[in-house]
Order: sequence, then C-alpha cells, then structure tokens
Amino acid sequence: MSSQASWVPSNVDLDRASPARIYDYLLGGGWNFAADRAVAQQAIAAMPWVRDLARYNRQFLSRAVNFCATAGVRQFLDLGSGMPTAKSVHEIAREVDPSCRVVYVEREPVAVAHSELILSTIEGTGIIEADMCDIDLVLGHPVTRRLFDLDEPVAVIMASSLHYVLDAEVAEATVAGYLDEVVPDSYLVLSHIADNEGVGSSEVRGLVELSKATTSAGVARSREWIGGLLADLEVAEPGLVYTSQWRPDNHLRLVTDLPVHASLLAAVARRP
Repeated sequence: MSSQASWVPSNVDLDRASPARIYDYLLGGGWNFAADRAVAQQAIAAMPWVRDLARYNRQFLSRAVNFCATAGVRQFLDLGSGMPTAKSVHEIAREVDPSCRVVYVEREPVAVAHSELILSTIEGTGIIEADMCDIDLVLGHPVTRRLFDLDEPVAVIMASSLHYVLDAEVAEATVAGYLDEVVPDSYLVLSHIADNEGVGSSEVRGLVELSKATTSAGVARSREWIGGLLADLEVAEPGLVYTSQWRPDNHLRLVTDLPVHASLLAAVARRP
C-alpha cells in the first residue's frame, strides 16, 4: 500500500509503527505500512507465536460478540477498535440480529480514517476518535448519543486494548467507569496480555519491550490483577482463560501449543 494514500491524515508519521496497523499485518490485512511490517517482522523473528496471539484474539472477539448478542445485547462499544480487519464487530453481531448497533472508539488516526471510509454507508455504526479512558467524551459523543440508548444493555469491549493504558490505576478506573455507566445485564468483553510466571515469561516481556518502539507501548499484567477487574461481575464459563481456550468453536479440539504462547487472558462477564 502506498504511504501516499489519499485517505491517510497528513499529520500522521508513517515512519513510526502503530500497534493497530501491526495487528492488521499479523492478521493478513493490507492496511499497514513499511514501518509496521518491519516491527511485525522483528516480533515474528523473535517470537514466531505472535501471529497466533493476533489470530486467537480475533477469534475470541468473534465468539464473545456472538455470545453477547445471543444473550440479548444489541449495543456494542468497541474500545480501542484498531483497524477494521477481517470480520468487524457489527458484522459478527448482526449475524444474530441485524438491528445491532456498534460504536467504535480508536485514537490512532489512520485506523479512524479507514474506519470512517468503511462505516460511512453502514447504518447503525459509527467511529469516534478518542482515548478510551475519556469516558465522558466517549459516552457523551454525538455518535454514541445517536446510536445508543444507555438505558439498555451494552457490551463494553476491551479486546487487546486495556494493556495500552500504562497506569494501572487509570486502567482500573476506566473499566469501573464504563461499568458504572451501563445498566445491569450489560457485559464486559476483555482480553489482556498476561505477565506469566515461568515458561514464556521472557518472551512476553520481549514483546512488551518491542512495543516501546511503536506509537503506543503496552504493559503485561498478572492474572490476579486482570481477574480483579471482574470481581463484581458474573463471569461466564469457562472463566478467565487464554483466548484460544474461551469457548472454542470445536469443543473437541485440544489446544496443543503452550497456552502461554497465545499470551492473552480473556473473559466475558455480565454486570448483575
């Protein structure tokens, strides 16, 4: 893809990699640039399983959205939505009910610009350029007010996005803040990179270190910390597990690679 693409905002530095575009590349997408591919190839060379990290997370997101829609949720807030790679949240949710509405939230300008192109003709969807931690801006935005009724349940999605909020207290407050604003029977869909003890922990730390070369550094956190975000919620079975292990489509399939090589812990939980 040419770095001179007309839809790319003129103030974006395409010589610096973006996690959203790296993720797109790892999933086989075409909305990425040379700097993104260079960092992705570094990650793949050092950690060949990093493609699985992206693939397992996207598959988890698909299953989790389907789960929430099947449970009756018709409003989806995708925080840190990234590039609209592969099947998007509105496409997944609308396989259950075509009336589902989706608000995407992203701060990466290229991802926002591309999302605006794709969503401009799709009713019931919208994109907000904002930091996901700015709860008042996100929930008070004209796009949200137009598409959502906050007196009805919302699925709040933080799929591989909360670990880019480096301050742990801010991250905790962000989760709690959204859950305070949505009604009972709303859901939290969460995946977060885990700081595992033992096998693979040095590799995960290497991935986090590599993220410092991008526009948004990430941070790995413990299972205990991630689980603490779910303390006041009803966590759906099978609980907090690796993304590849959350309700796989084929329940007879065994995950034969080490779960730590998927690296992301995931859960779906209902606000009672």
